[in-house]
Amino acid sequence: MMNSEPERGTGSMAPVCRCAIYTRKSTEEGLNQPFNTLEAQREAAEAYILSQWHLGWRAVAERYDDGGYTGGNLERPALQQLLTDLEAGKIDCVVIYKVDRLSRSLLDFARLMEVFERHGVSLVSVTQPLNTTSSLGRLTLNILLSFAQFERELIADRTRDKMAAAKRKGKWVGGTPVLGYDVAVGGGKLLVNHEEARRVHAIFALYLELQSVDKLVVELQKRKWVNKRRKRHAGNQGRPFTKAALHRLLGNVVYIGRVRIQGENYAGEQAGIIGQDVWRRAQELLTRERVERPRRGPTRSRLAATAQENPSPERVPRIARLMALALKFEQMKREGVVQNYSVLAALGQVSRSRLTQVMNLLNLAPDIQEQILFLTWETAEQRGIHERSVRQLSSQLSWAEQRARWHVLSSRS
Repeated sequence: MMNSEPERGTGSMAPVCRCAIYTRKSTEEGLNQPFNTLEAQREAAEAYILSQWHLGWRAVAERYDDGGYTGGNLERPALQQLLTDLEAGKIDCVVIYKVDRLSRSLLDFARLMEVFERHGVSLVSVTQPLNTTSSLGRLTLNILLSFAQFERELIADRTRDKMAAAKRKGKWVGGTPVLGYDVAVGGGKLLVNHEEARRVHAIFALYLELQSVDKLVVELQKRKWVNKRRKRHAGNQGRPFTKAALHRLLGNVVYIGRVRIQGENYAGEQAGIIGQDVWRRAQELLTRERVERPRRGPTRSRLAATAQENPSPERVPRIARLMALALKFEQMKREGVVQNYSVLAALGQVSRSRLTQVMNLLNLAPDIQEQILFLTWETAEQRGIHERSVRQLSSQLSWAEQRARWHVLSSRS
């Protein structure tokens, strides 16, 4: 660790800048090794601080290391200690290896920067041209965070898309299996748990006999039947059935060998437990119960029905975010925030070719751009409106040709 000795060979000492080094690693893997990722981050930060010795930079003795903590939130012990010391006036500068070590969330990062600025503390990234004491550093920070957040959302979208594709093929993609099934060794498939399957059969039979989910709840409570265990511990015997849990069980298409994704049913790889006739009668009864349920004020069930009639906004499709990003970058260039796209690509740490792909979306006719911006995720999925198809569209020089092709693309079912 560096000390706080004055500069040698000079008659005066440069003003001391107390630098705190913050490191983070998402997983605990490898933390017990003598030289791990946290140490590598610290070593790079210490070397950078040493290079600024002539400016009075000194590393503080306190260590702020968060091993095994995600950057998606601020609930990290070392970060909280850093903020406490920062607010106590013990720190002048925070040095990090990379921006996402401090936070992966734009909102959280903005909150942190607000705290930093309020206490006159600067932020420096060792591997990125970032120093928030300058206007260029602040611009760089905003661009880096925009790209980091955008790429993180793309990864999440790709993960969801892969899971949806696997479900369409009938595969099991993880989570706790429902009553009546276990996950096969190695995962990826559900196997019938015959003991639990008999209980599922009995529940469906009781429902058809009692003709009421409310009566079924009471009967199962009398019998002390419980749902599937959520953990493999001897003390966990499963939770008692609730009305909501029974509605989910009775309406789960898994029991007839199907899987449901985005409101559509597909053939599953698992064997069915309930016969088609029993299933059909149970669904008819569930539907009848919902229709005949007395309307006595805004009950939870009626609120749920209202929510279905007025669903919350869907997640924005990737192509719509790309379109918005292209328009934002064009605005930055037009207003002189950046001189050209090469500078923007360098600041954003993406290849010039990738940035060109995004900016080429501006070649689309204005009305097509507007339709893409307001495109819903479900519509984009159903009609195959993705980056590749839209990029092919933007390569057409004639707006009339673009509109003709867009009409075909956006009208597909």
